[in-house]
Formats: sequence, C-alpha cells, structure tokens
Amino acid sequence: MLAGGYTAMQTDRVLLDVIGGFRYFGIEAKSDWQLSATVSGPGGGQTFPASGSISRRTDLWDAIIGVRGRVRLGEGQWSMPYHLDVGAGSSKLTWQGFLGVAYAFKWGDAVFGYRRLYYDQSDDKLLQDFRFSGPAFGATFRC
Repeated sequence: MLAGGYTAMQTDRVLLDVIGGFRYFGIEAKSDWQLSATVSGPGGGQTFPASGSISRRTDLWDAIIGVRGRVRLGEGQWSMPYHLDVGAGSSKLTWQGFLGVAYAFKWGDAVFGYRRLYYDQSDDKLLQDFRFSGPAFGATFRC
C-alpha cells in the first residue's frame, strides 16, 4: 500500500487523517500432481496426464481512500490507533481495517491490534473472495 494523507482533525486527544492511494497485491497459485495412471474423460476425447503441474499469477492494483489516526486514552501514554480504507480497481471491492492499543515511549509507540484485509474478485478470477485477518504487533518510530 502506498498512500498519502491530510490531517483533517488534530486535538490533544484525537488525530484523524484522510488518506488516498493504492494497494498492490501479487499472488501466484501452483499445484503439482502425481497419479498412478492417466485419467481419460468421457468419450475418450480428453485425458488428464498422470503427472504434471500448473501455475497462475495475478497482480491486483486498487485505488483506495480511507481514514487513519488515533484516540488518546486518558492522560497517560496509552492510545487507540485505527485505520480503515476501501477501494476498487482490479478488485470489485477491497477494504482493510485495523484497531489496536498503543503505548508511547520517547522513541515511538509499541502497538498491538487486530487487522483484517478483504478482496472481492469476479468469478472468473484466480481467487474470488479472500480475506486475511489476525493479530498484529509492531512499532512506530518518531524522528
């Protein structure tokens, strides 16, 4: 993902950026098989070889728009970072969401959260509907 943003709201407790850009996702699917015999189709017109492989690659480019920022929790060092974007292009629809908790140090923030990334593709595409989700742990650094 490559995106630029504009700070739409900034107070002591809330930061809200409006973002726009694009997301790239490249994927390759491969399959190898080894059967004990050649498989023939009905009528003998088609055969499936006893061994072989197939692979296919697709590159998805989608324009995105969204929001990101953080909400400070109380007067201490804790905050709640968030990110939500939606887009389309190679995909009929793609979206990404993140919500977490962060602790601020002098050097930056330690972040723990949950992220979900979703793609909706046409029925004739390599992958039609797929999603990735799970916990995320990371750090942001200040200069």
